[in-house]
Amino acid sequence: MPDDNPPISTTVPETTTIDTGADPESIATLKESFEDFWKDQDEGQPETKAPEAPGPAQETKPAKELAPAAEKPAAKVEHGVAPKEKTTVEEPPKEYIGEDIDKFELPASARPEHQEQFKKIKELWKADQRKVETEIGRSKQLERELAEARANQLTPEMKADYEHAANIRRRFDFASDPEFLNKFQLPLIKHYQDTLDEAASMLDDPNEGARWAAYVKSKWQTPDELGSSVEEQRKWWSQSVIDKIPDRMNRDLITAQVNKLYGMQKDRNAEIHNRTNDQASYSNWIQERNANRDKWTADEIKAEIGIQEQRFKEVLPVDVSKAKTKEERAAMEEHNERFTKLNDFFVNTMNDMIAHGPKAWVRAAVEATRTQVMNQQIINLEKENKEVRAERDQLKADLEKINGARRRIAQTAGTPPTPTGVKPQQNGQGLSIKDLDVRKSFRNFDWGDGS
Repeated sequence: MPDDNPPISTTVPETTTIDTGADPESIATLKESFEDFWKDQDEGQPETKAPEAPGPAQETKPAKELAPAAEKPAAKVEHGVAPKEKTTVEEPPKEYIGEDIDKFELPASARPEHQEQFKKIKELWKADQRKVETEIGRSKQLERELAEARANQLTPEMKADYEHAANIRRRFDFASDPEFLNKFQLPLIKHYQDTLDEAASMLDDPNEGARWAAYVKSKWQTPDELGSSVEEQRKWWSQSVIDKIPDRMNRDLITAQVNKLYGMQKDRNAEIHNRTNDQASYSNWIQERNANRDKWTADEIKAEIGIQEQRFKEVLPVDVSKAKTKEERAAMEEHNERFTKLNDFFVNTMNDMIAHGPKAWVRAAVEATRTQVMNQQIINLEKENKEVRAERDQLKADLEKINGARRRIAQTAGTPPTPTGVKPQQNGQGLSIKDLDVRKSFRNFDWGDGS
């Protein structure tokens, strides 16, 4: 639904005369009282003009001094208030409330039907009075809301101040953006410092020039600080730097570098103006920046995934259609199911970090640290498992030797060895292995295998 109210004008008049009620003599006294305060403030300001390069200056024509602007006569403030006209205040009519209405009665001699009709009239009167009181209450509430809205309404001056502050905020946000700094501001500062160093090396005393350049770079870190306007900056470069260089060709070279510096400043300022001049341009830049960051983030994630896949390529999904047997297909499906669970964990972690910022970063770091702890536990378990497997293999080898010895004894004697727990025969035939340690009994036996 369009707004029927006309837009608030943001135009601020050049001069505004306000009747403060103070006479000119009082105002002059206040100016004298605050003269020392402003003087102290001015004395506390740091040096704002960069020093000249060391060395003699070249012959240059003196710059024309601007004639001082004629002082404008002070605006005359007229004082006085016109007398108010006398107005006649009319007394409001008397209002009757419910109790007063009930006091009205017809004469006792009035007919009964007239009495009944008058009673209905009084009821209607009181009902109308209640409606009027309700509407008056609503009217007073609306008046209070309207007064509050008018008190909070921005005046044209306040609207202009707000737009000025909003423009400063937009410029600050844009000028502090990393992409803008890398593209415009940092190259500008680097070229400014390189130009100072190159000019210092061309002076009569390069060592003194190097100290001068280092001082200028430390105190005036950007070329914009050399003057409040482009004209002042050009004047400083011309008179304080270029004119101090003795060789003409070197002066022309530094002049070209300074002109390039002006071009870089112009491009930077144009970019700031185009992006922050109004709210629409600023909003378009915000959308473009967010889109670029999202694309950059997606590209970086894809590139890094391609690199990190080599660390867990053994869990990547496989093509089930290449299975040759039913068992192989089941194993492939189980493998792919495991990958799906791991991939879901990875995607959820990435989305958590994107959506919740630093808190999610901490959670991801804790998970990575916990993984390191578990990896160490796995390493210890693998070491223990390896030792157990070695002992198992040794026991299996010993058992195999025992079984082989039993077979050879049975083949040689023709009588199988007596099982454990059976008493030997009375004639001494047979072999008893009761209470025999199977790991040590045949250690010195000739197994026939060279061991």
